[in-house]
Amino acid sequence: MSSRTSCLPVGMGCGIQKPINLLDSRFRGNDNKERFMSQVLYRKYRPQKLADVVGQKHVVQTLFNAIKNNRLGQAYLFTGPRGTGKTSIARILAKTINCQNPQNVQACSQCFNCLAITAGRSLDIIEIDAASHTGVDNVREIIEAVKLPPTALKFKVYIIDEVHMLSGGAFNALLKTLEEPPAHVIFILATTEIHKVPETIISRCQRFDFGRLSIPNIIEKLAAIARNEQVKISPESLEMIAIASEGGMRDAENLLGQIMTLEYKNITVQEVEEILGATDRQSAGVIAEMILSGETEKAIEKINSLFSDGYDLEIFTKALINYFRQLMLLKINPRLKSCFSCEIPEKELEKMLKQTEKTEVGKIILAVNIFWEAQNRLSAFALPQLALEIAAIKAAGKFPEFKVAFQPNLPKNNSPEIIAETPASCPPGNSNPLPAREENTSQPAETSMEYSTGDLTVDKVKGVWKKLLEEVRPFNHSLKALLSNCLVFKVADQEITLATPYDFYKEKLNNPANRLTVEKILGNILQSKIRLKALLFKEAGIQPGDPILTKQTADKTGTQKDLLNSALEIMGGKVVEE
Repeated sequence: MSSRTSCLPVGMGCGIQKPINLLDSRFRGNDNKERFMSQVLYRKYRPQKLADVVGQKHVVQTLFNAIKNNRLGQAYLFTGPRGTGKTSIARILAKTINCQNPQNVQACSQCFNCLAITAGRSLDIIEIDAASHTGVDNVREIIEAVKLPPTALKFKVYIIDEVHMLSGGAFNALLKTLEEPPAHVIFILATTEIHKVPETIISRCQRFDFGRLSIPNIIEKLAAIARNEQVKISPESLEMIAIASEGGMRDAENLLGQIMTLEYKNITVQEVEEILGATDRQSAGVIAEMILSGETEKAIEKINSLFSDGYDLEIFTKALINYFRQLMLLKINPRLKSCFSCEIPEKELEKMLKQTEKTEVGKIILAVNIFWEAQNRLSAFALPQLALEIAAIKAAGKFPEFKVAFQPNLPKNNSPEIIAETPASCPPGNSNPLPAREENTSQPAETSMEYSTGDLTVDKVKGVWKKLLEEVRPFNHSLKALLSNCLVFKVADQEITLATPYDFYKEKLNNPANRLTVEKILGNILQSKIRLKALLFKEAGIQPGDPILTKQTADKTGTQKDLLNSALEIMGGKVVEE
């Protein structure tokens, strides 16, 4: 024969073999363009040697040194998000260690072994999808096969993708072989869910964590693909694709291929926006700026404009919440940008940093909570944009009395910063402080009230108890029911101790948010700074028939109907008849 031939497997090394010529042009990279044009981009431009890998420098450098110094491990575990190069690097490693003419620890991609591995026709490189080979019997086949020496290569390499899908029995069966495989066998396990892989497996492998690729790395690779495909595409379009891929190169290449299907030669920003819905991110930034600046009318107009243009408001709301989250992290510490650096370009990051200088963490957190609530209510509104309009009004804070009506769990006089658990006073740099309500002349906040330092007594607290129940109900109806079934047990050093018969009541009253609400309202009534504490009857030493119990419950009926009504009020329920 004038050229070398080999009987190669169909599937996973079993069945009727068909002789093929491994040096045929069909297996030579891009020699046959017609064949490769039918491939998706991520397969067509899959890296073929370590030097071609984009990102994952820590993985590439470690493997490079291991090959160079002949210190290969018997098992590797690659873990990380989808599309970050786990399987590609596994194949490159298999090809590099079996290359007949390696050049500077790089596969030549031209020798018999390289061509066979690239074409996926080597008997000694076995790729297994664990999702479809999950059982013990599948692993037993591997255990038996590893005993056989390689047919043509130096090493037999098993690449097990999505290894976390193996059953518990399959993992156990693999343990011994993974720990002490034959010298000619190397295992490479890949997974996107490392938490599902048993520790016994992880401990037997060299683990490599793959991170999401940075936006510049993805743009660089996409630009090279576009040049090779002779497609004209703007840097702004590539940037939008990179952001939409969320750090996954395969996703980015798939998106580029989808866009090229729409317009092959000249891709515009508008076409990319139509495919990706990138306007969601841009509009989220615009509306967030309007809300933080108190421009309620403009925010509502923008929301209605998006709805009129046919954008999915649920997807947009998710983008807006994510935008506020990123602002929150940047406001806390700019170094936290590493938590989402793969999602936004550097220019937009600088713009967001300037936004954080004009607002406070409390207002950002308040906006997150409000739009989170709106997202859950979008489907319940006949007019979807109405939920976002209300959310924009509340988050912008121009109408504090409206916002208070939707914040039932906190004192009415609190500013947005207090609601978000931040200091009550607005800093000097805040250009949009919320106006105080004119009808409230006394503020519960310590900074705006001169509290009495006089001694409180049990009788004094009992004297204002009915007033407390009346004033607490608008903020939290269940608190009124809880307090109605409590006794004022002791007052000492401005600390009021309540006694309650049930663990549930005690837990609710000692909840920080509920306790703060009662302390603020009761403190305003008593004109005194107080602390509240709840105990069980048995903790307070109160027994059935105790005089304090008899005296304070004389005006209560104690019937089953009263208890039922209290329970309904606490739980927010109602009685229905069948």
